[in-house]
Amino acid sequence: MTGVSSSYAARDQEEAEKVFRRVTSDDTISLVMVTEPVYEWIRPLVERSKKEFPLVVSIPAKGGAKSEVDTLAQLIKRTVGIDLKVK
Repeated sequence: MTGVSSSYAARDQEEAEKVFRRVTSDDTISLVMVTEPVYEWIRPLVERSKKEFPLVVSIPAKGGAKSEVDTLAQLIKRTVGIDLKVK
């Protein structure tokens, strides 16, 4: 992916939370992409965050279930203030 300068792997919830705290404290990072299982681990931290950036996007894990549209719509509402409805 063009523009990606760093990537991290997390084997468990504790490691995922540690990496999430590190990347959210870096003002040069504006987008964080995580697989759905990792997002579930860090969801409480994402929901408590008052920062607009980085934007956290959950993507399906390889062989995983289809991504939930609501999650992306909630992120958009939180960061931009627009409520999206998908039909």
